[in-house]
Amino acid sequence: MAALAALWLGAASRVHVNASWSDEAWGYAAFPLFGEALRIGDRVLFEPRPDRSPGQASALNAPVPYLKTVRGLPGMTVAVAEDGTVRLDGEPVGRAKTHALDGRPLAAIAPGVIPPGHYFLHADHPDSHDSRYAEIGLVPRARILGRAVALPDIPWIGLKGPLVGPEDVRSDDVPEARR
Repeated sequence: MAALAALWLGAASRVHVNASWSDEAWGYAAFPLFGEALRIGDRVLFEPRPDRSPGQASALNAPVPYLKTVRGLPGMTVAVAEDGTVRLDGEPVGRAKTHALDGRPLAAIAPGVIPPGHYFLHADHPDSHDSRYAEIGLVPRARILGRAVALPDIPWIGLKGPLVGPEDVRSDDVPEARR
């Protein structure tokens, strides 16, 4: 019975390659949530935009799901200071930048209360593209693919750490003033 359960869980989970240099693993497995309530600190994979079709990049040009940590739950208050500092229930979680690494402008998330069924997802890296920004916003539960578990390095086949680096952001995409 345990072997059948492990086989079923393996089939139900999905492996995703880490396309971000801001995290240390080469890939993640997404395991179904089975109706579990998400908690602060849970790591999850999610589709960054609802208009993404399977096998296509999203409107944000994200070819793979995003990996983030749950930082805000329904009922918590989101506030944004003039300097871009984003706070959840008064505690700072990060600062929203005015421009992405590729130079496009970014708008901070609108202040308010996180509605039922939505989550504030965040990563500690200052260049993380997460709920601090209006393009991502508060993520509905329906777009969360599952709980994320980092996959171990397998150096003998080249799977060690992130598979991309900050140098993969093309400098010709960044305006002259930001280089």
